[in-house]
Amino acid sequence: MLPCFLLYLLPSLCISCLTFLPQGQLCPSACTCMDYHTIDCTDQGLSRLPSSFPLDVRKLLAANNNIQRIPSDFLLFYGDLVFLDLRNNSLVELEEGTFSTSSKLVFLDLSYNSLTRLEAGAFRAAAKLIKLSLGYNNLSDVDGAAFDTLEALQVLELNDNSLQRLDVAVLEALPALRTVRLEGNPWLCDCEFANLFLWIYENPNKLLKGVQEIHCSLEDRKVFLHELSEISFSECKFSLSLTDFLIIIFSGVVVLIAAIFSSFFLATTVHCFQRCAPNKEDDDEEEED
Repeated sequence: MLPCFLLYLLPSLCISCLTFLPQGQLCPSACTCMDYHTIDCTDQGLSRLPSSFPLDVRKLLAANNNIQRIPSDFLLFYGDLVFLDLRNNSLVELEEGTFSTSSKLVFLDLSYNSLTRLEAGAFRAAAKLIKLSLGYNNLSDVDGAAFDTLEALQVLELNDNSLQRLDVAVLEALPALRTVRLEGNPWLCDCEFANLFLWIYENPNKLLKGVQEIHCSLEDRKVFLHELSEISFSECKFSLSLTDFLIIIFSGVVVLIAAIFSSFFLATTVHCFQRCAPNKEDDDEEEED
């Protein structure tokens, strides 16, 4: 039996042993540990993310594989991750809650995958994210609240996707944004594009490739943005959405009801005043007497 004092020292000894183990024993078999906090699994033909590596890994390189999903609890175990490179894989969607524990993530590259949609709050917990690369996917729908809380984001790449429209709220929610890529998308020159068009022309310095690289389609004709102006969308100022119509109708109903109640109150007040006020004829008779 071990002496009592050794029982107290055993946990510390185990931790010390793990610390000084050779790096090869800490790495997944298909990956290389460049240092204790950096793991390189690039070009290894992986179909899923490796899991048997140090919990305090900070940089994971897993580009050019066949990874099809990021487990929703992945960052729960690797919360110290700062740099995650998943370029050129087979990701189709981001599971809900995937980045709910990514509070330290600064760089995230998901380009060259097959993502089609970004839900509201997809990166909600990644408040320290500085660069987000989503180029060369199949994105056709980005929720207006997809990048909520990303107040530190400086670089956003949405280039070369399938976006025909983009809610300008997506960009307006990023106060630190310095660079954005929007080229390579099949934008439509309709009234829904008008707000994005105005944002682009108010922030040309943020477009990495410039306005010249962005075009939209109008009646099967490709139109480059430098050929357009605010006047091109002047008629859109008078177009109302279904929400606008509902607001107008609701406002009208409220005003009508208020007017009816006001009229009723006024009529009741006048009637009471007339009943309570002294009759002029009676006053005249009293004066004659």
